[in-house]
Amino acid sequence: MKHRHIERAIILAAGRGSRLVASKGHPKPLEPVAGVPLLVRILRSLQSEGVREAVVVIGYEGAQIRAALEADASLLLRLHFVDNPAWEKSNGVSLLAARAWVDRPCLLSMADHLFAPELVRSLVAADVPRGSCALAVDYDIPRCFDLDDATKVQVERGRIASIGKEIEHYNAIDTGVFLIGPELTDCLAREYSRRGDASLSDGVRALALAGKFQAIDAGDARWIDVDTPEAHARAEAMVRVFGADLGDAPSGSSTIDGESMELFSPSWVRGAPPYREEHFALADASRGARKDQTVVPPRDGAQHGRPNGAQAIARLMSNESPFAPSPRVIEAVVNAMTRGHLYPDATLAESLRARLAARAGLSAASCVLGAGSSELIDLIVRTFVAPGEEAVISVPTFSMYESRTRVCGGLPVLVPTTDELSIDVDAVLAAITERSKIVFLCTPNNPTGSSISETALRRVLRLGLPTVIDEAYIGFAADPHEAEVGFSAIVREFPNAIVLRTFSKDHGLAGLRVGYALANEHVARLLQRTKLPWNVSVVALAAAHAVLDDQDEVLRRRRISRENRTELADAFRSMPALGVIEGDGNFVLLELSEAGISADSLVRAMLTEGVLIRSLTSHHLKRDFVRVSVGSAEDNRRCIAAMVRVLAGVTPRQHRVRH
Repeated sequence: MKHRHIERAIILAAGRGSRLVASKGHPKPLEPVAGVPLLVRILRSLQSEGVREAVVVIGYEGAQIRAALEADASLLLRLHFVDNPAWEKSNGVSLLAARAWVDRPCLLSMADHLFAPELVRSLVAADVPRGSCALAVDYDIPRCFDLDDATKVQVERGRIASIGKEIEHYNAIDTGVFLIGPELTDCLAREYSRRGDASLSDGVRALALAGKFQAIDAGDARWIDVDTPEAHARAEAMVRVFGADLGDAPSGSSTIDGESMELFSPSWVRGAPPYREEHFALADASRGARKDQTVVPPRDGAQHGRPNGAQAIARLMSNESPFAPSPRVIEAVVNAMTRGHLYPDATLAESLRARLAARAGLSAASCVLGAGSSELIDLIVRTFVAPGEEAVISVPTFSMYESRTRVCGGLPVLVPTTDELSIDVDAVLAAITERSKIVFLCTPNNPTGSSISETALRRVLRLGLPTVIDEAYIGFAADPHEAEVGFSAIVREFPNAIVLRTFSKDHGLAGLRVGYALANEHVARLLQRTKLPWNVSVVALAAAHAVLDDQDEVLRRRRISRENRTELADAFRSMPALGVIEGDGNFVLLELSEAGISADSLVRAMLTEGVLIRSLTSHHLKRDFVRVSVGSAEDNRRCIAAMVRVLAGVTPRQHRVRH
């Protein structure tokens, strides 16, 4: 028969649970998960699915459990308590203690298995024949948090064939939620009579031999066995990300607590003390700055660094600035070299953090410096992603997100952009699982040049999952205010937002390696624990300060880069074989679907012309693309002329209207 409505549930809460709550002063069913006891969360889930009567089997510290549940005003179902004096025996004995209540189809749950209401719904809706029982099983074995301790199940033609923690052949995992009837307790009674003990698995095996135990697919419904401190930390993270009912988004209007971001960090990061740098600050203060060497910077005519009498290759492959450091920056760098034999000045680093954070209305404690944003990407992955855990990445994008995740033992979950090369927010949200620890979003995105809207970004941030917003190319936005501020101020509202910036692009310091992250102070402290000391050199610190003092020159260079980008894109649009995507970065994306030449072949041909551009064949793009960085006016002209010559030697597949 099909059980359309089940009003009674049995919950086994008699055991000690010493692995989780040793020396805590309360029994395992009352262990809080995100502030709510385990057993209360389970009862709320059952209550939400129409259960009106709960039979709680208690044993160890049973009076404490009973008092806590009876005092909880959120529980509207009728509560009955059954004492199991033999609670130290197997869990089947606890169910036998409530045998009188199993006179009809009932739901059965363990007191330490959290589950989404959808899992109960699957069981209730299942077509279970009269005289049979059912178990919700998870066929997605890799998502089981503690596979070694899990009860494994071998399912054949929809029925359980074998069950146990140690079985060698299995294709599903026991979720701990059952649909049962008197036939199960009858089997357990026979087993108990035979040997004086009985586990649930014993009863399941007995019915399974008669073909009377169904396996019901739990589907995507989330669940976890909260049996160890590690599983408890994961359960708290799941509640934080997916809400109290483990659904797709948090319910209610609760705010995200910055301190709770530590739940997403591995225990070895949370426990690591930060490197203390106070002694460097004291040494610097007592010694004072030494500025006993100056130089005359080169004139603007030498700004591209090309050897006299020779034409260098046009470097249009790495999104570098075509402008060499300004005279002010070069002077600061050379002066800083007089201190090159000393560790970087801690005071100089602190003042740079304060300057950068102040532009977003944040304190210096919210800013973390890195040797370019690449180091910060590695730092963030190592801080939040443990081996086997996931980073959700919208692709195509900067390859560093994926590579650093893999190096740290994490699992990149690659989410393709839309056909229009925009971040597919719906797909990103759908890719989030309980294993997800961080999301990477690049805006403007490299290599597509597309930017995410604030509305879309907020949808992702509301999950509460640490989310990296990489704004390496924000300086090339058309709006000067946007180029300066971007999404950095959103950190004040969302403690899970981590905004990355770099001095490599519009500030032209790629070779000096300076980047920074803006984050909630709690998150920034986590990153500071993980990062190496002295990661930004004394030269880089001096250059960063100088370029911030030279903002008129930065604004001028941004304007020239945007103008050169448009001129380069317009020239490519005049070539009928190319699809042109200009975007908001310092590069232009070219689609070659109709050009009659592959990306790799085009790159090789352009190199023979003295122009180096980037093939994107390994960037998870569905079509053939190359990326051309915006260079100096001279390099852009060389690139355009070379492209015309190369394409003249190939036959386009067809013409079409350009972007």
